Amino acid sequence: MGLLRPASWLALVALPTLLVTGCDLFGSNDNENRVTTDVVIANSGNFSAQDGSLTLYSPTDSTAARNDINVAFINNLALHNDRLFVVDNTQSDNAGRITSFDTDQFGPIDQVLDLQRPPRRIAFPSENKGYVPNLSRFDENFVPDTSTVSVVDLETNSVTKRVDVGRSPEGIAVAEGKAFVANSADGTLSVLDTETDVVTSTLSLNDCPSPKSVFVDGENEVAVVCQGGAEQSSEVLFLNSNEEEVEGRVELGAPVGSANGSQSAYYSEEAEELYAISGSQTYGGGTGEIFRVDTDANTLDTTLDVPQSESLTGISAVGYDDVTQDLYVTRFPVDDSGGPLLTADGTALVIDRAGDVVTRFKTGNAPAHVLFLRETQ
Repeated sequence: MGLLRPASWLALVALPTLLVTGCDLFGSNDNENRVTTDVVIANSGNFSAQDGSLTLYSPTDSTAARNDINVAFINNLALHNDRLFVVDNTQSDNAGRITSFDTDQFGPIDQVLDLQRPPRRIAFPSENKGYVPNLSRFDENFVPDTSTVSVVDLETNSVTKRVDVGRSPEGIAVAEGKAFVANSADGTLSVLDTETDVVTSTLSLNDCPSPKSVFVDGENEVAVVCQGGAEQSSEVLFLNSNEEEVEGRVELGAPVGSANGSQSAYYSEEAEELYAISGSQTYGGGTGEIFRVDTDANTLDTTLDVPQSESLTGISAVGYDDVTQDLYVTRFPVDDSGGPLLTADGTALVIDRAGDVVTRFKTGNAPAHVLFLRETQ
């Protein structure tokens, strides 16, 4: 359905396009084929206030602008068909919605409203179809029940089907006509046929505690990040997408997780690198490290120690810009008890490949996801 552009968006028209020229890791980067980058950070906001926002960062002049986009508590961002999809929870009905925005002025375009349960992510098995894992319902002992993946028609912005999967589905990725859904409470993957929207198999991931992030690498392997726990280290599993069998494992040195349960891993298709953060020091035994995994060789490339600060704690999101070779890491201010303060603006660190901070800038409240917009001129 169409949305009216709110008055608050008029200010965006005056914003300059956020561009930066970077080096091309995989070819020439001359003036006729210049790659530019916009950095978008989703700020979840305060759940009670339902005030999610975007921070737009310009590496050219190191300026950041916060933009209120009239959404609730943001879980995730995704790009598809030159649109930015914002996945958020709505407190009033304990459900959620997905709003699409244009990527020029970030004006709202359409919304999906009939999800019934809070959406966690969105993936796109085809041009006009989306898959949305939904948060599980909980019993009186706070044990999650089985949940669903909503099948969304992106032309009508409506849910056409709900497919039963496992408990607490989180990450989702599409490869070879299949969608792989990580059921974090079960330690399994539900495999959906993207033509029929039917679960064809459920894969048991032995010794894979809390699988949440799922990506497809350059070899069409399915990379699953097993986050571990307070007394468990994490690992990345690599599965053959055709045979649906584990072909490799990469052990990481500490539990993986973000400080607010948001973006705990990022995959760079161009660099063929996966970044996972150990950022939940309060709840998951995180160490403040970032693991860089080479998904071509399926090996741990390096472990980066995020520079410590008395005013910052935790890591809530991560993203790697393969053009500038910079890592974006978001963190929270420290509250009176020394833990993360979730009701104030966060900070994003820009870190080079050696692990040194290049610069930093303020984000909005509770930064949760890093995304890059690309444009070739």
